[in-house]
Amino acid sequence: MIVLFRSIVLLSCFFLASCVSKETNYKISQGDVFGTYYRLQIDSDNDFSKQIDSVFTAIDKAANSYVDHSEISSFNKTGILKKPSPTFLKMLTQAKNYYKTSNGYFSPSLYPIIKYWKEDFKNKSQIDSTTVDSLLKLTSFNNVAFNTNEVRALKKGVKIDLSAMGEGYALDAIASILDKAEVLNYMVEIGGEMKCKGKNSANKVWQVGIENPEIPVSQRGDSLMKIVKLNHMALSTSGNYRKFYTDKSGNKYAHILDSKTGYTIKSNLLSVSLLSKSSTTADALATACMSMGIKQAMTFIEETPEIEGFLIFQKDGKLKTWQSNNFPE
Repeated sequence: MIVLFRSIVLLSCFFLASCVSKETNYKISQGDVFGTYYRLQIDSDNDFSKQIDSVFTAIDKAANSYVDHSEISSFNKTGILKKPSPTFLKMLTQAKNYYKTSNGYFSPSLYPIIKYWKEDFKNKSQIDSTTVDSLLKLTSFNNVAFNTNEVRALKKGVKIDLSAMGEGYALDAIASILDKAEVLNYMVEIGGEMKCKGKNSANKVWQVGIENPEIPVSQRGDSLMKIVKLNHMALSTSGNYRKFYTDKSGNKYAHILDSKTGYTIKSNLLSVSLLSKSSTTADALATACMSMGIKQAMTFIEETPEIEGFLIFQKDGKLKTWQSNNFPE
């Protein structure tokens, strides 16, 4: 199974307004990127803006499937791309690893099926079973071959989308720049995905809140399900909680696409938050876990040493939570 909608993040950056002091070396910057926002707090006198902009530019040129000028768009149009950039090649390599690690639950090549479903179910009643069956044959990531010379689709019609790991990849790239410059304290955030190191300007370890998915967007931050301390760690949340339906018993279900059938099913797993040293890993595998369902996601998280997890789900009309054995209290 795979999440049909792009992740909507549940993280609350509740510490920002209260912890910043004009007496520190913290520089705060924010703006728009990848169709969402970014926000940075960096404890340094150095200006990293050009390097950070270069990260955003490289990812946009490599893996932005919503613009015509990107490498991924060129590949999706023709089925082949010569001389892929180091950024695109690295993202593909990591995506292949996550595809294998998650047993296909993270699969960028499900893009043809997702696109066919229009992402909003408006055409649900018009879905054609013959078309679904034909598109399913294109959804294995093994249909994408790549090396330093080219990226090639092994079947006509194969298309990919790396947006489910793009924000995490950008965070890791920015953190790497700051680590090489020996910056001891920073917080980097893109669309709610976060990676933090050291302490904030109040000399406390960074803290991030995981929100109650039943609280409206307008009231974000008013109700937190969990507060997590982040030191040289990343936290990513995937969820369909803004696009769910409620049955007669009050149970909430998210719309999920089953990659084995190409059709939607219902899941009472509302969100998955993953903690990892790698933002890319947390981002990609949170999407995969959301697709697995509760029991399989729990098992996967406990058996995967690179991640710890916190799940929010519905059971008997009530909101429930679960966390892995080593998820911080």
